[in-house]
Amino acid sequence: METPIGIGAGRRKTLQAIEKKNPLPPIENPARIEVVVGAVQEISLTGVRSPPRDTVDRIKEAYNALPDEAQPEYIRDALLLRRINAARRQFNDWMEKRRRMAEIASPMEAGRSKYPTKRSQKLSRLERQASDDLDERMRRITSAAGGARQRALNAVGSSIAEQTAKHREQRRQELRERLDEGSIVQFRNPQLRVGQVVRINRVSVRVRHPNPRTGASCPVSGDAEPEMVEDRIQLHSEYLEPLDAESVEDGREAIGLQHEHR
Repeated sequence: METPIGIGAGRRKTLQAIEKKNPLPPIENPARIEVVVGAVQEISLTGVRSPPRDTVDRIKEAYNALPDEAQPEYIRDALLLRRINAARRQFNDWMEKRRRMAEIASPMEAGRSKYPTKRSQKLSRLERQASDDLDERMRRITSAAGGARQRALNAVGSSIAEQTAKHREQRRQELRERLDEGSIVQFRNPQLRVGQVVRINRVSVRVRHPNPRTGASCPVSGDAEPEMVEDRIQLHSEYLEPLDAESVEDGREAIGLQHEHR
């Protein structure tokens, strides 16, 4: 099929894309998350409507956060599948209205005297309404993707709070194994900073780092602010990370430890 060029090329490209796209059938009883994700990604039309990446990412995020035993329940979630199929039906409706609109030649192609202005305006309005309805269907999928996670956990006798607690403890254990007193880490408090671990507790670490208020006076005592301060950072914080070997020396220099060696 030749690529359209010249006047009306965009309209003809749209028609070609629609001709290549089969109407989307409903999905039933998916056995793999790839089927669910693919059913959402198919709600797109080359050159006209991009794949719904945010919705796909939300589904993947919710699914991957589940324990293995809850993932099959997520794939079978009735509400999520119902909303995906509703969006697929709405996509078919929108695509048909988009086709009818694209079949009308532009004023430059048809000539202004022969251009069906009222019909074009009506079809454009119907296509826009169908597109807005499809956008709403996609938002409903995104919403259901989060709820499906909780429903899947309920089905196996768990909860988001329980899974969050497990993930946090796994994160703490991982960092306790990687950190020692004297380790150089980066963290956020609230800006991204670099400091040295001085104590490791069960759920947190004490980190010494340069005081961002050095040179000012303490608002309570009036004394000069110290050069170094200590803060407690939660071990499960996503912003707490040991520096890699290539960055350690830079980190030590940043906190005035460039001449010390462990």
